[in-house]
Amino acid sequence: MTPGLSPVMKLGPVLRNLVRTVRLDRAAPERLAEEQRRLLVRLVRHAQARVPRYRELIDPATAAAFRGPRDLPSLPVLDRTDLHSCPPGELLAAGFTTATTKPGTTSGSSGIPITVRNSERDLGYLRASYLYDMLASGLRPWDRMAYFRVKPFLRHPLERFGLLRTFHIDTSSTLDEQVEAFLAARPTFLVGFPHVIASVVDELERRGTRYTGARRVLFGGERLTPTARARVLGHLGARCHEVYASVEVFTVARTCRRGSLHLRGADVVVEVEQDDGTAVLADGSREVEGEILVTRLYSEAMPLIRYRLGDRVTIGPADCGCGRRTPVVLRVQGRSEDRFRGADGREFYADFLTYRVQDFPEVARMQLVQERPAQVTVAVVLAPHADGSVVDRIAASVRQAVPDFDVTVTPVPFIAPERNGKIKIVKVRAGAGG
Repeated sequence: MTPGLSPVMKLGPVLRNLVRTVRLDRAAPERLAEEQRRLLVRLVRHAQARVPRYRELIDPATAAAFRGPRDLPSLPVLDRTDLHSCPPGELLAAGFTTATTKPGTTSGSSGIPITVRNSERDLGYLRASYLYDMLASGLRPWDRMAYFRVKPFLRHPLERFGLLRTFHIDTSSTLDEQVEAFLAARPTFLVGFPHVIASVVDELERRGTRYTGARRVLFGGERLTPTARARVLGHLGARCHEVYASVEVFTVARTCRRGSLHLRGADVVVEVEQDDGTAVLADGSREVEGEILVTRLYSEAMPLIRYRLGDRVTIGPADCGCGRRTPVVLRVQGRSEDRFRGADGREFYADFLTYRVQDFPEVARMQLVQERPAQVTVAVVLAPHADGSVVDRIAASVRQAVPDFDVTVTPVPFIAPERNGKIKIVKVRAGAGG
């Protein structure tokens, strides 16, 4: 009988998984590759034997012959539309139900919100993964952590001893309420969407209030312009790290001390589906670009194998000078559904255009919106020191990159986030596909 979920956070599974995570994060490439292979084989056979949907997708002989990451192309790719339309019972392993698993729902930035269900063991791994992200980013046991998010979280028993105290900054509340909660918490460690933290800093500066108690900031979920990043860190006097993560697959990559975004090879297997449809392992041997496919190695209740996360990425060799020998995510280029369309009907990823805009130090925030083919409106929040000519210079730079586009650059006082709390840097309106 599968046990139900605990109403409080269990520290035992978290600590056990944390020890494993730290050990493997420092392991030699050969040791890491063997552990990855072992876990992947176990996951594939578990999914085929116990999950109704995978019994349909994977032949028993294929699962029996599966030997590791190199055999992944023999398995089907799992798309988010498949998860969205499939009943939970078809995706849960035998012995698990919706009553004995905890749901995690994506922010819906793709337009298709996904609910993934986790067992108590899965949650122990999840919490250890996130804790290690923070510890590796400089979290100390006595830090006061401000977590910017909509929903609250389970408290943990260490807080009664004054350790790892966590303060919820509800991002669904007003900006004034967020600022007051932030000041009352007196945090030394911040975690959240970059633009949410930037908005709090902007309001502090507008009030003439300087907050210098923060030591570290852990950004995740979206990208800030260099100007906005420098302003946040300059105001707080803090250092920053980043994670590339999602509700479905947990942490995919985390920055090292040099700022490189390293894949978490102990936790996930990453493939890149190239434009010709072939998928290659992101093994650090060369640079690859395309849509990311992620297999989460620890997932007993609802396995996700070759899951199409929806992002286009560029992953480079494992040659970072920090000493870690794992591949580096060079760029997360945006959602696959947010592709601009040209006058000739061809679609392309618009991420390269964002660099044409963010390279201007006067730009604090930005958003590129396409309303119709061969058109783009660039909304920019300008820094206080910006002069009037910057709008024309930004427009000229964008037109140089897409000369057949109708380009409009519009200064705005702010850029509103989506309902999920994120700001989409590249956004395609309904009907823009022609």
